[in-house]
Amino acid sequence: MTSERPHSPASEHDRLRREKASGDRALRRFGLLLALARGALAWETIWPAVWPVFGVLGVFLALALFGVLPALPAWLHAVILIAFLGGLGYGIWHAVRAISLPDPQAGKRRLEQDSELSHRPLTALDDRMMTGQQDPQSRALWRAHQHRTIRGLGRLKVRAPRPGLARLDPWALRGLVLLLLIVAFASSDGNVTGRLASAVAPEFSGKTALPPSLDAWINPPTYTGQAPLYLDANAAPGQEAGQRLRVPSGSVLLAQVQGGGSDVPNLKVGEALEPFEPFAQDAYRLERPLTEGDSLGIRQGGRSLADWAMEIVPDTPPQIVFESAPGRTERSALLISYQAEDDYGVVRAKAIIKRIDQPDETPLEIDLVVPGAAPKVSNARTYRDLTPHPWAGLAVEVQLVARDHPGQEGRSEVLRTVLPERIFNHPVARALVELRKQLTINPKGRLPVVQALNGLYDRPEHFFHDIVVALSIRSAERRLIYDSSDKAVTEVQQLLWDTALRIEEGELAIAERELRDAQQALIEALERGADDAEIERLMDELQSALNNFLDELAEQMREQMARGETQEGTPPPGSQMLERQDLQNMIDRARELAQSGARDAARELLSQLRDMLENLTANPYAGQMNQDMQDASRMMENLENMMREQQELLDRSFERSQRGQQQNQQGQQGQQNQQGQQGEGRSQQQGRSDNMSDARRQEELRRSLGELMRQLGDAMGDIPRPLGRAEREMRDARDALSGEQPGQAVPPQTRSLDQLQQGMQATMDRFMEMFANQPGETGEGSAPGRFGQSNPDPLGREGGGPSNVNDGVDIPDQMELQRSREIVDELRRRRGDRDRPAQELDYIDRLLKQF
Repeated sequence: MTSERPHSPASEHDRLRREKASGDRALRRFGLLLALARGALAWETIWPAVWPVFGVLGVFLALALFGVLPALPAWLHAVILIAFLGGLGYGIWHAVRAISLPDPQAGKRRLEQDSELSHRPLTALDDRMMTGQQDPQSRALWRAHQHRTIRGLGRLKVRAPRPGLARLDPWALRGLVLLLLIVAFASSDGNVTGRLASAVAPEFSGKTALPPSLDAWINPPTYTGQAPLYLDANAAPGQEAGQRLRVPSGSVLLAQVQGGGSDVPNLKVGEALEPFEPFAQDAYRLERPLTEGDSLGIRQGGRSLADWAMEIVPDTPPQIVFESAPGRTERSALLISYQAEDDYGVVRAKAIIKRIDQPDETPLEIDLVVPGAAPKVSNARTYRDLTPHPWAGLAVEVQLVARDHPGQEGRSEVLRTVLPERIFNHPVARALVELRKQLTINPKGRLPVVQALNGLYDRPEHFFHDIVVALSIRSAERRLIYDSSDKAVTEVQQLLWDTALRIEEGELAIAERELRDAQQALIEALERGADDAEIERLMDELQSALNNFLDELAEQMREQMARGETQEGTPPPGSQMLERQDLQNMIDRARELAQSGARDAARELLSQLRDMLENLTANPYAGQMNQDMQDASRMMENLENMMREQQELLDRSFERSQRGQQQNQQGQQGQQNQQGQQGEGRSQQQGRSDNMSDARRQEELRRSLGELMRQLGDAMGDIPRPLGRAEREMRDARDALSGEQPGQAVPPQTRSLDQLQQGMQATMDRFMEMFANQPGETGEGSAPGRFGQSNPDPLGREGGGPSNVNDGVDIPDQMELQRSREIVDELRRRRGDRDRPAQELDYIDRLLKQF
């Protein structure tokens, strides 16, 4: 038998304290829930009583914002205002009578109902102990009862208010009022204050309405490039032929009528009428696209405000035709020459290529070059290297598709051609490409391809024991054996192509692909109007890719010559030599044009650069220039260097003469102290040293000119007279510099520079006559290559050569570029002024798009 140990007084005290704290928390929560329950009861009483007041106010605000009340007669306006005031007053009186706030007992009853409690247990919170207060057992029993009641408060909850508006408003008119308010506010155009003021102030003055004034204009679609057309009601054209408004289809008519009383004007297009929309008192507006009709008219109150005869000019679909059959370039790229025409310009063109042997196969689509300004008639050429494509060498059908701004399409005739394929000289590379083509024609016939690949792998001496080539061949073979998916065929074809390129050309093929990618990316960026930072980055990438390509091309040529694979002799007739500096000059010129805003000219120049590079072939005859031509080129280069050095001497002499004049003026005015005089002495000593140095340079330059004149006499038989005069002027300049008189050396140096320029032109003309019938060649330092089909002069300046790459392209000069920059800067400054009218900003945006 065990005895229960009584609780200690301390533990009993802790238990009572915890029970008291728990009870306090329950009571605080109960107080919050009771307040929420009373609030829910209050809302269920208040909202049904006041919502008619808000309904009346909502209807009044909707009518006011729509501008309905000011358009009514003054007496009717006043009557409606009185009716609204009466309804509002009655609603407030009724709401005050109907509203009654709930007491705590009602809140407790609501808590019991929401908590689904029976027998109203919350009333026990108000109970008091009437008897037995002196009996300890009775008090303990009473405390247990209270604690149990308080613990039960944790299950209490309050539900959301249920005002029961659905019963009072079965037609949901409250939603209609809210919708009217939203639409009315949106249609007020921000003139809320003015409309409310007009709605609460009926006009009893009896003033006559102002005469109507009409403003109307037509905005053609942005892509047409046409300016907005203002319609003058006082000078509206009649119905005679030739006086009709020619309106592009899709133009938008904007019209605004002010005055004329409360009569709503109407727009008449043909026989159809469309009312204007009010936006202020006695002010109406309308915006409508024009797609049909032969006349425009505006009526108000039975009067005709204006009439115009109109002709809707439809947007015709574009047309696109081949200028010549699809061909191939010297570097085996597909060349597509086409002409596209549209009334407002072509925005996109593409070529759709289908295989003839499998017409159901998904066609190949190529985006064609489209000028950025979308001219009405454009002649363009697109180059696309499709030699890596599996269809290379197969017969295909090509059709061109052009699209204009509205999305209309025009299609050309269908031409048949064979996609260009790369010609490989190495037998292994040629065999790999042939196997690749077999997989294209018959993807299921893998066994012959696998056997052929195995045979190539067993003969590594045929591809110089290149481990990379061996692994690629073995990988392609195993992939065809163990992977039966269609994806495997595509990936094996790509692997065979890359392997063939490695065997055939090594790094040159990669450099050529990077160059083409850089060209295409830059031209596309110019067409879509990319920002200056992107254009500059792509220009740098093109420059790097071009240098890499030319380096690899030159390296390949040197290797061929070292192996004895080049042929001795003279270049083919009509070949045009291309120098690296010519390409650099074209890129620099295109960069300058793009920076100045002349992006169409830059894009055209880059297109010509692409034409030249696509027709570029390795020149095995570099270094075999005719000796006379080499001598002539060297003498012209020496003459250019002399002009440059003479210009430097002239600049130095002019600067020293200016400093001398300033020092003399300061000495005459007595503004120099002793320290300044010492500084002047050092400056004069330095000036004498510079004069003697320049005098020696001038004499060396004169002697070099004399030697060059002797060489020219031996080569041409006579010496251009301007060179002799230049030599005498140099002697006079030398004497002036030796006498420490730089100011007197400036005139003869200026004259000698002018005579050198004249002598250079005369020498160049004479050389052109001497070598007119001889084929042009390039010497050392030139980029190995040829392009074009015209005979150049020995200096590379005849038509068809690099110096005339801009023929047919209207490329602006320096003055035009400067003026263009100023115009663009001014347009951008005005575009940033947000206080200008929206129509002017829109027009400036359209102008900036042209740059």
